[in-house]
Amino acid sequence: MHHKSAQYRGGGPMFRFVLLIVLLTGSPVHAKIRPADLLRPADYNAVLISPTGEYLAVVKSVDEDTWFTIYEMPARKATFNSNMGKKITIANIDWVSDDYLVVAPARKAFRDVKGLTGELFSINAKKGKIQRLSIEESCPYCGGAMVHPLPSEDEKIIVSGSFDQFSEAHLVDIRRNTFRRIARSPLEGGSFVANTEGKIVFAIGENPQNVTEIYQRVDGEWQMVDSYAYGEPGWLPIANGSKKGTFYTIDSRGGSTKALGLYDINTKEHHTIIRLDKVDIGSIYRDHNYNVYAVQSDLHYPAVHYLSQKHPLARVRAGLEKSLPGQTITFTSSTRDNTQVVALAQSDVNPGTYLMVDLKAGKVEKLFEAWSDLKADELSPMHPVEIKTRDNETIYAYLTEAKNVPKPGPLVLNLHGGPHGSRDFWGYNREVQMIANMGAHVLQVNFRGSGGYGRDFENAGHLKWGTLMQDDVTDATQWAIDNNIADPDRICIYGGSYGAYAALMGVAREPDMYQCAIGYVGVYDLTMLYTHGDISGSRGHAYLQKVIGTDKDDMMARSPVYLADHIKADVMLVQGAVDRRAPIQHSIKMRKALERAGKDVRWKTEPRQGHGFAGVTDALELYQEMAEFMAPHLALDLEPIDWSAH
Repeated sequence: MHHKSAQYRGGGPMFRFVLLIVLLTGSPVHAKIRPADLLRPADYNAVLISPTGEYLAVVKSVDEDTWFTIYEMPARKATFNSNMGKKITIANIDWVSDDYLVVAPARKAFRDVKGLTGELFSINAKKGKIQRLSIEESCPYCGGAMVHPLPSEDEKIIVSGSFDQFSEAHLVDIRRNTFRRIARSPLEGGSFVANTEGKIVFAIGENPQNVTEIYQRVDGEWQMVDSYAYGEPGWLPIANGSKKGTFYTIDSRGGSTKALGLYDINTKEHHTIIRLDKVDIGSIYRDHNYNVYAVQSDLHYPAVHYLSQKHPLARVRAGLEKSLPGQTITFTSSTRDNTQVVALAQSDVNPGTYLMVDLKAGKVEKLFEAWSDLKADELSPMHPVEIKTRDNETIYAYLTEAKNVPKPGPLVLNLHGGPHGSRDFWGYNREVQMIANMGAHVLQVNFRGSGGYGRDFENAGHLKWGTLMQDDVTDATQWAIDNNIADPDRICIYGGSYGAYAALMGVAREPDMYQCAIGYVGVYDLTMLYTHGDISGSRGHAYLQKVIGTDKDDMMARSPVYLADHIKADVMLVQGAVDRRAPIQHSIKMRKALERAGKDVRWKTEPRQGHGFAGVTDALELYQEMAEFMAPHLALDLEPIDWSAH
């Protein structure tokens, strides 16, 4: 295998990427993409270098099987190779010493949602041996989740696990596979935050009233230091601070947006480090030693904000971003001395390119393409847009213009689920690309109620399901018409979960705006949320009271199942028979209501699928049926598309 590199030219990480840019962009191609190529698992979905640079851990897919391989570098000799099968992937992976790493498997699911199995495994890269980490001999099948490794104690990590309603934290010796309990959460289902010395400092969770509680460990005892209700200002400790006894926080007090803050555990004082006006601080970036050196925000495109421009990884990232404009750069891992870094370059038309940055050798080397069959010139670009609503507020959206499709042309509204706390982002999105590949432009709307834009923006959607939140979707659709993006006679609306609710409410409230609607694993009767599904516990009730209310007549007025006689557009309903979040009773009730109103309904259900369809075969069949359903309404030409699975 031949690798192309670019030269490092002293002074700072300023790289020349002429050859690399060619590798990222590909050559002009205008044929339709095979949908199976969009749906299949990534060829490579994790690449991590060990602390010394001696090993490279790689998670890849071959014929939908997940393979986990460790290579000895630089010869790339495999020291460990395991096939985890078609149903399991690896959700989390981390080097915890020079020779050991810990992996957390997960069950595969559609839309890249992963369900952790609760197991943890350690792998000795040098010996090529794997062992399951079991927290107690009396519970050999009890697993846990890693809180974080301990850079100060080689081959030890902190793991949290639950044996009853209350989480426990254990100090784990990876080499000996021994566990010692170091903390027990004071509240049900709590999570932990530890310091670099391996001491648990915080326990965080929600009580049955959906109130977040933060406990601090003081002299071996838990003390509640703060609590706040859902939707109210508050803070969370997230990582060790730059000085001993301090922790970085995400803090929404003192402003609407979430800021990066710093909390002193001794004085209990808070300081704001970075707060942005319109968007929350999101991801944090840490080096191998778990030091935070940057944070990310996503107003339109991803933006990185450095805590220290002098940090070696900050300088490497700045060099890569300058040399690869239009690419989002993240680091999967680095050596302890930060001289070797595995970077992942991504964009709206680049699902991912793994790069090895070697500062000592002065080169950048391409390692792997995440999806080798997908080329940038085959994919459709995504652009952020701002839209003024009828009440003169600003909402945010992403427009993907289908390649070789004129404007105005067919448009699909693709609405996210959640809805609160969730949002759409700029970047590669295989579902969006699937729809664009069918020949339709795609508009994703971050309507009010979405997360990421501050507390006021999100809270504006509370009690506004089907009203103000729906008005934002309508206004975004009208914006697309007014700006000659959408042909007003060729518009469909589609979404999953809450997005399915909004799709059906869209055609109920605006019967002349859309030609078709697709509801995927949706909720259609708000009153049923209190009695059906996994949101109906005490904590779920507190959430529902906050976001949809308790007035039955009002909820019925905002439920599409009771508005079926208003709907003119053709409707397709898609449902997993074992969906616990949005049980099939919602879709059955919606179908019956439409049929009573004299409407034909295209119905698709899968007996073994839940809240989303897992597996390439079922997903491919679903998208083909969706395309066939939308084609006559959007005047799509599906003839050039090869729907074969292989």
